Amino acid sequence: MRISTSMIYNNLLSGIRNQQTIQNDGNAKIASGTRFQTPAQSGLDYKVSLDIRHAQSATQNSIDASKTVESRLNISQTLLNNMGNILKRAQTLAVQQSAGQLGASERQAALQEMNQLANQFLSDANQTWQGQSLFAGTAVDKPAFTDDGTGNISYTGSNQDRIVSISEHQQVVSNIRGDSAAFSAAFTAMKDFKTALQNNNQTAISAALGALNSAGDGVINLTSDAGARLSAMQFTRTSFEDMKTNLAKRLNAHEAADIPAVVAQMQQSSIALQAAYNQIAQLKSLSLTNYLR
Repeated sequence: MRISTSMIYNNLLSGIRNQQTIQNDGNAKIASGTRFQTPAQSGLDYKVSLDIRHAQSATQNSIDASKTVESRLNISQTLLNNMGNILKRAQTLAVQQSAGQLGASERQAALQEMNQLANQFLSDANQTWQGQSLFAGTAVDKPAFTDDGTGNISYTGSNQDRIVSISEHQQVVSNIRGDSAAFSAAFTAMKDFKTALQNNNQTAISAALGALNSAGDGVINLTSDAGARLSAMQFTRTSFEDMKTNLAKRLNAHEAADIPAVVAQMQQSSIALQAAYNQIAQLKSLSLTNYLR
């Protein structure tokens, strides 16, 4: 009788431990919202989750890299647009100064404004972003252009582009280089126009107008190029953001616990657990009675 009772008691304890495990797992699933938290609970599912999370990390890196390219191209486009506006103003001055019957005072006023415009153009061309020169190629630690003190501007950056890896299989150029012919044409046209004003040379002023128009077209082309690449990068980023959303949905569908089913299982387990407790209590009472006999 005592051996039989011991076996029944051990079986009940084993059942209680199983039901307690069900209760603990259920509480963990409800708290985390996931079907599993460790490889031991579901090795293959856990591996799938790791693969999805790795893809999520790579996708986020691609989004961050895309944003870096976008920011660099966006500020470059803004500065190029400003430089284009400077050349438009220089063209307007050249048209005005091409007209006859202008005195020395008008020429001097135009020269002063042109000096300001040329200085602003150089400042824009030497702008930095996050402490790095924008138009100097990979030579980000120094200005893209230098003035020799006589108004001759030269490019001092590198002839290499700044490449950004968007993904394992995609790399893009993220910059506009200052060694483009549009920059040198603009600097030369403005210098020649200033010289013509200073010398009060009507013929040279008229010639400078054509050079300024040509330089302006070149800067417009660079601005358009930056805009086109910016648009392409925005499209790429949107694609990765869609991928990120889809991966999140996939991970949620893969890991998400069926809460109603978990609650139902825990309720059934609770009933079984209570029944086991009652049986143990009865078994202990019976064993005590048998002992007293």
